[in-house]
Amino acid sequence: MTTSPRPFVFSCDAHIAEPSDLWTARMPEHLSHFAITLKTENNRRIYKVGDRVIMRFLPDFPAHKTGKTDDEFYAQSSSVVDTKRRGFRDLSLRAADMDRDGVDAELCFPTVGLLVARIGDREGERVAAQIWNWAWEYTEPLRDRLIPAAVIPSHDFDDALAECKRTAEMGYAAFAIFEGLNNYNDPRWDPIFAFAGEAGIPIAFHTGFGDTSLRPINGPGGAVFNYTRQMNDAIDIITQLVAGGVLERNPKAHIVFAEHSAGWLWSLAERMDEVYIGHSNSVEPKLKRMPSEIVRDQVHSAFQNDTNSTMAIRKGIGTSALMFATDYPHSEGTFPFTGEVIRQLRANNPEVTPEELVEMLGGNAARLFTRANLQAQFEKRRTEFLAAEMVSA
Repeated sequence: MTTSPRPFVFSCDAHIAEPSDLWTARMPEHLSHFAITLKTENNRRIYKVGDRVIMRFLPDFPAHKTGKTDDEFYAQSSSVVDTKRRGFRDLSLRAADMDRDGVDAELCFPTVGLLVARIGDREGERVAAQIWNWAWEYTEPLRDRLIPAAVIPSHDFDDALAECKRTAEMGYAAFAIFEGLNNYNDPRWDPIFAFAGEAGIPIAFHTGFGDTSLRPINGPGGAVFNYTRQMNDAIDIITQLVAGGVLERNPKAHIVFAEHSAGWLWSLAERMDEVYIGHSNSVEPKLKRMPSEIVRDQVHSAFQNDTNSTMAIRKGIGTSALMFATDYPHSEGTFPFTGEVIRQLRANNPEVTPEELVEMLGGNAARLFTRANLQAQFEKRRTEFLAAEMVSA
């Protein structure tokens, strides 16, 4: 029995697990109080920088997806969907997880390493970032499928540019910059964005990676509010980079947003155009392109479960700004139900053409992360999938 060709899927948000002693073993003695750790106590995961607790959370996978606790779910017959994420901490099993989920390539962010931005010390952040960028060596066995993002210490412009240059020389295909800095209109970003653009390396922003409050409110509705507002971090960054002129002055630079959803991108672009025209007497600097044009040309946002709103904005923002993500192995992501998510996307949005689908699921990312050398894989799968679609039409 033959199976129908499926689209090439490039997830623009996934994670790798660092060794538990990555920072405790490698931080110099005088910086040891900035070592980052993740521990489990009383069934809670606790993220720390030194002795400082940054976040506590309860693991909840797969209960909210299956309606059962882990023990109840795994006690069932082997015919149920296997939700175990074996490749998160064991790279030798990562490809099997990806194959099981129908994913061909992943842009990989840190897990505990997301706390680098919380260290609050220039030298500590610089060294901790360099330590995490061990990920280039770690992912080497799956170089054709895993694309790690280099962690860039972002509180100091000189340090940021130096680490961009160092990791570009290593071969990295993405730079991960801190969120929440509230200074993205500053011209001192220009050398960093210019270098990234000339090197063909996109700048990526991942939710929670930066000077942002993870839990700005407590009490009723806190979880829904705190997680929903994460898209606001992306909105702030885009608006500052566009309005401040950094993106226009560096037209080769591209920015990518992971785990912020994407369905808001058109309304943001329209709002910026409205303000740019309506308040033109106050606008400075003047731009050669309208804000919405800059967004279409240089901004990309990953979607996962928010398929309906994302498909609805194609008309206004185009498909090149939209890229798929699974957020493997996190419980709010699509693993191991990615195939079903894609099937539902098509069922709920029949106007989406096969050509648009393959671009959003993998083509846009394969072209953007050129250093990952995935374009040939995508083109082959694109041809096979579209040919099969024509036969079945």
